[in-house]
Amino acid sequence: MVGECYNGAVNNSNLSQLGKTLVDSLRRIEAYETETLARREKTTVHIPTVGSTISTAYEQLRNASEYAEDELLQQRAIRRYLKRELSFHVKVPTARLADELVTELTQSEYLPNDFVTKSDIAAIKHHIKHYYDAYWQYADTQPNIAKRNDFATWTLDVLAVRCEQVLGSHIRQLMFAHFAFLYLQEKVTLKKLRRHHERIDEADFAIVLYAAIHRSLLKSDNVTVRTALIDSYQQDITDIAKFESFNTKLDYLLETKTVAYATRIVGRNGAALRFIYTGFFSNDAPLSTQALRTPDTLEHGLRSHIEQEYVALNKRLDKGILRSIVFLLITKSIVGFAIEVPYDLLITGAIIWVPLLINLFFPSIFIAFSRLTLTTPNNRNTKALISQITDILYGNDEENAYAIRIPKESSSIGFNTAYTIMFLVVFAGLSYVLYLLEFNIVQGVIFFIFLSTAAFLSFRLSRQIHELEVVHAQQGSLSLIRDIMYMPFIYVGQQISYRYSQVNIVALILDILIELPLKTILRLVRQWMSFLNAKKDELL
Repeated sequence: MVGECYNGAVNNSNLSQLGKTLVDSLRRIEAYETETLARREKTTVHIPTVGSTISTAYEQLRNASEYAEDELLQQRAIRRYLKRELSFHVKVPTARLADELVTELTQSEYLPNDFVTKSDIAAIKHHIKHYYDAYWQYADTQPNIAKRNDFATWTLDVLAVRCEQVLGSHIRQLMFAHFAFLYLQEKVTLKKLRRHHERIDEADFAIVLYAAIHRSLLKSDNVTVRTALIDSYQQDITDIAKFESFNTKLDYLLETKTVAYATRIVGRNGAALRFIYTGFFSNDAPLSTQALRTPDTLEHGLRSHIEQEYVALNKRLDKGILRSIVFLLITKSIVGFAIEVPYDLLITGAIIWVPLLINLFFPSIFIAFSRLTLTTPNNRNTKALISQITDILYGNDEENAYAIRIPKESSSIGFNTAYTIMFLVVFAGLSYVLYLLEFNIVQGVIFFIFLSTAAFLSFRLSRQIHELEVVHAQQGSLSLIRDIMYMPFIYVGQQISYRYSQVNIVALILDILIELPLKTILRLVRQWMSFLNAKKDELL
């Protein structure tokens, strides 16, 4: 269908250069997926389902504790498995790992049963051996432990994505990232994005912008961004010196404030690009090149798609609220049993129930009520989106009216002072309320931590709405008062979330106390069943 439209149905003379790039991208995607499907084996591997219920339940618990994007869950499960099975201290055999990885992913319902083929398993086995052998080739000549640890991290990062790519192509995300890069590269410069005179060469501007596109528009993590850049710059782990040098550069760039700022700028100006992605590039994209026959057909297709995305947004918000509540309850329960209850027993000799219950339930109730303030964009925003996307795909490339909005930094001493005072007043007022409720210092700190976390999680959910907005509504009085009350907690919650993502203590506890023994037991059960089946065959 795409090829036919490309050769006749789409009037290419009316499309902008970006519009032609979109048509060409869709043609390439369809050709690649058609060829891949034709080459795919028909015979698939059936995975025993013993232990699947327990494994799935644990993965849901583990994912709730991590609070990652849905698109990243399978990749992170793969990386956890590889980290658990591959030793970077003593070289271990890897021949069995591909089969066991597929078994774990299927039993945890990341993959449907009877989906993976023998050639898929062979490809995963090749990737594991390829990257693991390269690490040991590096480790044998590198005495520095810190450098070996860095190389091990890069190996796990890229290997996890490689395994995931075998199970599901990333071509749509990569083609969209290229499209978005072409759109944005002429609209922003490194000079506008560079923060605090950070040492970033002009030659690395492409890395900065590409990473920002992946983070803000595709919700990729550093693992995915790293692998995409390695592919883009054709870096292979077999050339160890170049691989090490390139990844060392990425480690620096991906942690710079310039990349973080570029991510925010792309995010603030990315609503139209997001709808182009979900409309044309995503796995379940409802639009094809048929929608590009004329501006009118594009408008009709976009309007229907945008309205459906608003419906999907409401469902994502509901799911996000539920996941946030589960996340807060899990982490608070662990903190309560590990810190709050022992402290109460040590100091007072009894559990102080009122603060304990408030700390347990109030943050969850807070975030549940915050759902009432989250509403989808209006029809004015829909019209503005259609206009901007039509301009991108049909407009004059040299006279694109949609410039990138780069907000000015606030340098007012007066406003910064007022913000600081507001911060202190809000926390002092709430501290006094907690004092009246007879909170001790530990209970008070825990309350602030979890309320701030809840406020930040609610703020993150609200950003999903703003990401789809071209027209930003003016704040009313209630919104202003809400921001005055929430901003200090959002700021603290952001800092907590950043540090939590760096060292996820809850996830580490689950990995050590539950995942390792659970997965070991399930593997032994599978091996025992295979042994019994073999014995049965011997009796025939």
